[in-house]
Amino acid sequence: MTTTPRWLLALESSTAHGGAALLRDGEVVAVERLSEGLRHGRELLPAAAGLTRAQGIRPADLAAVAVSMGPGSYTGIRVGVMAAKALAFSCGAKLIAVSSLAALAQSFVLSRDSRPGDIIFTLQDARRDEVYAGLYENVGGMVRPCTADAAITPEEAAGYLRDLRAEHPDAAVHLVGSGFSTYFDVFRELTVVPGRVDPGAVGVLADRQFLREEYADPMTLQPVYLRRNEGADWWHDHLITGS
Repeated sequence: MTTTPRWLLALESSTAHGGAALLRDGEVVAVERLSEGLRHGRELLPAAAGLTRAQGIRPADLAAVAVSMGPGSYTGIRVGVMAAKALAFSCGAKLIAVSSLAALAQSFVLSRDSRPGDIIFTLQDARRDEVYAGLYENVGGMVRPCTADAAITPEEAAGYLRDLRAEHPDAAVHLVGSGFSTYFDVFRELTVVPGRVDPGAVGVLADRQFLREEYADPMTLQPVYLRRNEGADWWHDHLITGS
């Protein structure tokens, strides 16, 4: 009995390193990375079209279109979300939105020697003396959020990192993202992985959401723009419990 392949197209445009990936039944089969420099408006859709043509995939063959919805570059995520919404609507495919920080953490897990139980602390530069922060755990090779993503100051991030290591002294904590290197004076003498959001990681996370039927609405999905809430305590106010 022949089954229809589950094709998923993933778009990443939240950082200067954008791209597209094509997955079949949860496995990455092709990736197209864009040239650096936030030219996603010109390059993203042609890259996606090239991937599908190369694999002989028609738009109607796509089961889902996934996109990294932010936080990240204001223009970049707007371009990606609008492109994904248009593609999903025109193809009749499901739309899936993935946190850009979760995709950054998943990119690290897929490309590095990370073991189940490891903690991935992601920081991306948000400018204005802020960083986008996300905390994830490696659960069987897939990242699980420990907190909601948030915008905080680098100094707050350093304090939360100290708390994290004090509360989980035996856990391996990996520091990933541009936020650590941008604010080197705050995070000096730490081992940091610069990291980048891989479009294949966006697709891997999105495929799991597809199987759980966690779809987005093409008519209402909006990019995620985060700014710091002066009264919020990210570590305690945004903690996610359970699996």
